[in-house]
Amino acid sequence: MAYLKDYKFDIFLSYCHLDNLKVFEEKKGWIENFFNDLTVTLWQSVGTRDVTIWWDEKRLDGNTLFDDSIDDSLKKSAILVCLNSPAYLKSEYCKKELELFYNYKRESEGTKIRDQSRVFNVLLYNIPHQKWPHEFAGATGFPFHDAVEEDDRGHPFAISAAQFRDKMQSLCDSLVELLIEPPPSPEENEQAALFDVYFGDVSDSLSSIRKRTIAELKKKEIAVIPNAPPPWEKSKHEAAVKEKLDKAELSVHLLDQYPGRTIEGEETLGYPQKQAELSLLTSKTKLIWVPADLNIDTIEEEKYKTFLRDIENGNLPATGIKYVRSPKGELTQQVIDMANEEQHVWTGVKNGKDSGLIDTHFNDQLYALDLSKILLENNKLPIINPQEGNPKKNISILEERVRQATSIVLFYGKVTWDWINERVNATEQLLVSYNYPINELFVLLLPPHKDPGSLKFEQTAIKITVMNNSDKAELDRDVVRPFLKSLKIVQ
Repeated sequence: MAYLKDYKFDIFLSYCHLDNLKVFEEKKGWIENFFNDLTVTLWQSVGTRDVTIWWDEKRLDGNTLFDDSIDDSLKKSAILVCLNSPAYLKSEYCKKELELFYNYKRESEGTKIRDQSRVFNVLLYNIPHQKWPHEFAGATGFPFHDAVEEDDRGHPFAISAAQFRDKMQSLCDSLVELLIEPPPSPEENEQAALFDVYFGDVSDSLSSIRKRTIAELKKKEIAVIPNAPPPWEKSKHEAAVKEKLDKAELSVHLLDQYPGRTIEGEETLGYPQKQAELSLLTSKTKLIWVPADLNIDTIEEEKYKTFLRDIENGNLPATGIKYVRSPKGELTQQVIDMANEEQHVWTGVKNGKDSGLIDTHFNDQLYALDLSKILLENNKLPIINPQEGNPKKNISILEERVRQATSIVLFYGKVTWDWINERVNATEQLLVSYNYPINELFVLLLPPHKDPGSLKFEQTAIKITVMNNSDKAELDRDVVRPFLKSLKIVQ
């Protein structure tokens, strides 16, 4: 029996026979050594020998017949660990294992356990993600190779190398996270916390501490939104991160001397920096941490160096930044303390106490930041709900934000009339359907010029007050006075 109930095996190890051939007079092949080290490390991490890993030992002598026992073992395994290599990608046998596992899980219990893929992509070589099978979408890549440059293929770490041990521990930490925490029940899913923390992508040097911190947050019952990538491509990645940041009440970004993986379509910009930049566009609290001994002047990548220097010197026009320099050993507790503090504040206002919802399109985000500063100066909580594309999208998020608001203002700036009209209708419907104690909506007109008299919103029980700031480049406090009055900021 496996450690996870209802499974015969916890992990199925998928590999190509060619990668296990012995070289340099080795007594065992690389895959066999990997299997042995993975097994023992997992046993020690969990504290029991009950964790079971299945692998096709018959492949040691080249026998690659795909029989019913292998098919059955795939179906009865909880997790698939794939040892990705050029040989693996060319093997029809390996391709069949991956497809069978993925398709079976998709049709039964799902391809994810909570928010993490059941498929683990262990990279023996530096294989570009464009060449990964589609089943690896959403799977975390664990590099076990020595490639330094992006276009280097590299070679697998020697089993005795310190880098191999570090990567093995990182892989085991992620596997243990799935093994020791059972999937939530449907009832638990329905009671998901409103307060969420988004953890940005990090460089490989910070991967382990990031995983440990997330694990500790979950023990404290603080919900963590999975980071991106994937998706990897520039525009899709940015859209995915914006959506995740929109759901989060706190974002955490760990940065050190390494800029991390380079974004597709960007030669000098890494995922960690881009995600931190996107978080700066929100009014929510964001923790940006760097090691105590970081010397920014020694960073080679100029764009990344400039970004870190601007953060440290407070040169970026953003609110809610908490910049911290500290030893790694203090990081986890600092994140927990900040999450608890922010959650306490959020809990105090989530039922509509002294909070203003600013519903806006990303095109008008700067005005949202200006208005949020006014609210913060008067001890009112701004809840920015930035959207893009279809105004009917993410209605569930809008509903969550509406429940937390005392007053609501919708921005009509660089969007179409149809967009704002649909958005107003959706908000009115939520207020009426759920009988929320808000009987007035505010619509703020922003540049370009608009004629308030030409706006014809559908008449409902909800009063709509239009405020015209469309002929002014800056936000006029007198224009938004009705909204501020509703929050008792002015008389």
